[in-house]
Amino acid sequence: MKIGLAGYSGSGVTTLLALLSEDPELVNRHGGPEVRSITVDDPRLDRLVELFKPKKITPLQVEIIELGDLRPQEGGGLRKETLARSGGLDALVLVLRGFDAPMSQGCRQVKELSDEFESLLQEFAIADLMPIENRLERLGKEGKLASREAQLLTRLREGLEEGLPIRRMGLDREELRALSGYNFLTLVPLTVVASVGAEGAPALVYGDLDDRCSREGMSYVEISVLAEFETLEIPEDERGLFLADLGIKVPARERFMGTLFTRLTLATFFTVGEKEVHAWAIPEGTPAARAAGKIHTDLERGFIRAEVIAYDECIALGGLNQAKEVGKLRIEGKDYIVKDGEIFHVRFNV
Repeated sequence: MKIGLAGYSGSGVTTLLALLSEDPELVNRHGGPEVRSITVDDPRLDRLVELFKPKKITPLQVEIIELGDLRPQEGGGLRKETLARSGGLDALVLVLRGFDAPMSQGCRQVKELSDEFESLLQEFAIADLMPIENRLERLGKEGKLASREAQLLTRLREGLEEGLPIRRMGLDREELRALSGYNFLTLVPLTVVASVGAEGAPALVYGDLDDRCSREGMSYVEISVLAEFETLEIPEDERGLFLADLGIKVPARERFMGTLFTRLTLATFFTVGEKEVHAWAIPEGTPAARAAGKIHTDLERGFIRAEVIAYDECIALGGLNQAKEVGKLRIEGKDYIVKDGEIFHVRFNV
């Protein structure tokens, strides 16, 4: 999974990345956009490791990429470097500054949070309009403005000009497939993080923003980024007490990952054995053959069937061999929808 982390200077993007990666030195040595691979904690994986005792353990990983300076380049529009780093994102996270920093010069203040949000949304819409305009101009020169591609791009242009992101335009599967060669930022699922002060941790600070995100299909979470970042200096086994004093019941990393998984409607399945126990993430509703392709393209291409069992059943029975003996290891075809937590073994032939 590839996640883009974006925000204006002073919003706390780098500090949030340092907090999520538990790398406090990142803030001190930061010299440009960073990339971090974050492990998603899952107690089910730990239990499967206990059961199968594999030689290798592969937890779910999320790659988080700073998109760089979001200030528009001279002449307008996002910088080319920013756009280049945003290719292939599974989700986009906007970090907004919701805390006071009176000693910081040139940074936006709390009262400007809504303006900052609107400004960022406009920048993404403008970035998406540019390739659409360029492609429509070329199609016009080729006499193809009546084509299905041109009609679709015209619809996107009109929606963006009216302030509607592409992800809310109701595109069907075929239309989305036609856009696979583009890098549209307003098509990517969006999560908004408000970086708030420690005093805001126990209760929601920006209720209006939360309501708006809910109405418009965006996820929203408030994190006391700086306060939690400072607790990284405390031994991990003592950290929970300090967070509790701040009114923080669930650590930022757990809340952040939970919000992302909910926004992306992801399911986790596992492949298990003595060699390796591996966690995989797929969109909810993924059929078995496509889930197999997540493991390796050959498995999707030569898919025959899948052997499937729910996590709870596997644990209760003591493993796959025991499940097979009592007939609990199900045989499913390529169109079977893989469920969250299932253990999945593919039979294939290429």
